[in-house]
Amino acid sequence: MARTKGAIGKNKAFLLNRLQSIYGKSFDPILRAAAMASTLDELAKEEPSVANQRDSIASWLKIAEFTTPKLKSIEHTTNDTGLLISVNRKRYDGSGNEPDDAVE
Repeated sequence: MARTKGAIGKNKAFLLNRLQSIYGKSFDPILRAAAMASTLDELAKEEPSVANQRDSIASWLKIAEFTTPKLKSIEHTTNDTGLLISVNRKRYDGSGNEPDDAVE
């Protein structure tokens, strides 16, 4: 029998429970990662080296993967040899994917 969409698998549930037993019941890996990203951001402001800025950007991009939908481009060709590209947002709430306005 299939699990419902968004359900946590056994391995992930085990790992999350293990982390919560170590760090406390209120531990959330996404919130911890966001706190660390904020710390890296402050470090990049204090000492603006390329490595610090790269690490700060990478950490915020990792957090963005959990908070914003991923975009998938789809290429369409028309009869007049024009190229039409539409962008679909991947939805995680179970509703259908609806393309944004087409860009020519």
